Amino acid sequence: MKNKLWKRLSVILLALLVMGGTSVAVRAESIYDILMNELKEAMKEPVNTSYLSAEWLMTGETLTMVAQEEGVNPDKCQYGFYLRVKGMFWMTLQKYSTDRVCTWTPSASADYEICIKVKYNKKIVKKYFDVRVTEPLTVRSYVSTSYIQQGETVELTGLAEGGFGEISYGFYYKSTDEINWTTLSGFSAASNIRWKPQKAGTYDVCIKVKDQDIQSDEKYATLTVAQPQIKTPASFTVTVKSPISSPYFWQCSVDDKELIGYEVTEQTVQMERLKTYVLREYRFTTLSAGRTSVHLFYDTHSGQHYTLDYDITIDKNLNYTVNASEGSYFEQETMPKLQPVTGSFSIFMPKETGAGRWKCEISNNLVAEMAGSTSEAGEGELYSFTILRQGYFTVTFRCTSGASMTDQYRLIYNLYADENLHVSLIDRDGYYIDGYYWPDIIVPQTAEDNGESENT
Repeated sequence: MKNKLWKRLSVILLALLVMGGTSVAVRAESIYDILMNELKEAMKEPVNTSYLSAEWLMTGETLTMVAQEEGVNPDKCQYGFYLRVKGMFWMTLQKYSTDRVCTWTPSASADYEICIKVKYNKKIVKKYFDVRVTEPLTVRSYVSTSYIQQGETVELTGLAEGGFGEISYGFYYKSTDEINWTTLSGFSAASNIRWKPQKAGTYDVCIKVKDQDIQSDEKYATLTVAQPQIKTPASFTVTVKSPISSPYFWQCSVDDKELIGYEVTEQTVQMERLKTYVLREYRFTTLSAGRTSVHLFYDTHSGQHYTLDYDITIDKNLNYTVNASEGSYFEQETMPKLQPVTGSFSIFMPKETGAGRWKCEISNNLVAEMAGSTSEAGEGELYSFTILRQGYFTVTFRCTSGASMTDQYRLIYNLYADENLHVSLIDRDGYYIDGYYWPDIIVPQTAEDNGESENT
């Protein structure tokens, strides 16, 4: 360094002598001043005062880097910008030039180092910065159902995408009429818990999510915990016919009226083989577990006696089973069978890309069950359901990736079937494609629809 400096000063001195010639007297003081000024200029070292627009940003955002110096002539400076993931190799964002500003838009989250270099003459002064890049934290948490009975269990799942580093989850609840929250599980890596509320009532549920950085979010849901109730009954019908001249000759009896109740629910007229008949529908409702028999009998004007006997067992869930049936009915007529009273609805799930496949689950098979699914010309699947009785139930659709076997989407429908077995949507939970409409619940047409279908 010293040799280079003296070499430079020698060149300057020689130039001054040549410029002065023999006819110009160069004062020693002038030569000394020139030499000292050059020496001072050569000894100068810039102060690197570069800065960044931010030291924490999200993927997709743009970072601006500004090179800046003090103490030297900026017209003689050049600037370089460099980047690396901490502990990895450096890459050049911008080679040495007179451009003071450089921008960078990160696509991946990590801890980065940035180096801004200021080059003056042959001196290089560096300044380092730490930059954290984070993906946005998107919460996908959900509650398995919004309705249970006391003694049953609900599942709370914390789920998040993005963020920085390890994700932590916290689970909390309170009665809706209270202020203070109770901790089910404090922040940890555990993303799923099962909770069995001890008391009936309505609860607010909160699932909190946070990453290792400053991002956090939370999901709220409402859970109804009902008192244990007697199971809602199952219903079935028997339709019998009689000549129009004597439609009321049919009678009905049940051996044990505490097990099964009945009523006449419909009576219609039908023409068959040029004869007019009256169809009479008896609707039976299970009341309690046990075994009993149902009898239908008919006495004609001529004294002919017809009987229909059904031996029935009812289980603890109020489901019924026909053990045997026998009797006598009109000539050339088949003995009527018991027909379950049911409702129906369907949901059309669109076909998903990436070889994803939908899977369906029902929380309460006493209330509803899946009747089947049919493909709709490559557009998706139409799932059909049968409603068996009144009550609450949850239908969950999961779209599973064929490659990773992980859930891409989860659609949770919390539903209620009323006493007429009409289904309605209480609320829904889960996660789907942002901005997409959730598939509707399709209920069958009724006389009141005037030809228009209902969507819930």
